[in-house]
Amino acid sequence: MPLFINPFRKADVSDFEGVYTPLADYRRRSSANDRSDIKSGELAGEKKLDVSPAPSNGYSAYTIDALRAEIEVESVASGHDTAYDRKSIVINKAITDIGMGRYQWSLFALCGFGWLADNMWLQGVALTLPALTQEFGPSETQVRYTTCALFIGLCLGASFWGVASDIIGRRLAFNMTLFIAGVFGLAVGGGPNWIGTCGLYAALGVGVGGNVRILVASLASE
Repeated sequence: MPLFINPFRKADVSDFEGVYTPLADYRRRSSANDRSDIKSGELAGEKKLDVSPAPSNGYSAYTIDALRAEIEVESVASGHDTAYDRKSIVINKAITDIGMGRYQWSLFALCGFGWLADNMWLQGVALTLPALTQEFGPSETQVRYTTCALFIGLCLGASFWGVASDIIGRRLAFNMTLFIAGVFGLAVGGGPNWIGTCGLYAALGVGVGGNVRILVASLASE
């Protein structure tokens, strides 16, 4: 394992073992929705389909022709043969075939740190309000604008990093937002005055808000 990892290096699909498999080489799981027991002669309109039953080991070759045949079987058997229904069948099969492997669990755990940072700082800013009043002297009404500063940063971060992640890539944007949240989170403890602390909280919100935006998109798409 290299001692230094370049965060600006463009990732390639070959860097992630087990994530990408050529379609011709893939072996997929048979799902409960597979209707291999339906004979082609029983379909409405007597459509003749070459659908071979799945092997006894529960796996079948995943080819374009086999996928088209399975979609045809399921759409006709369900009685709803529209473009939307066919797309839904394809998506359901894709999710079933992808499963929940090591890559998905690793991404799930990684994204958890983003949600941890988001919820931690929303609670943390509320806990620091009494200390800010004692340290810098703002009234109980004024000190509440500290929370407003954090939420302004959250809105700006979510707006900016959502677009930026599509340009520079989600991995780099994810790491940068966590870095921003960590740096300014530590800097908040040394704020020079109340206005400066509000500015640090706003900068912190830019990192946290952008991170949440990225991790939601990453977890939903993978």
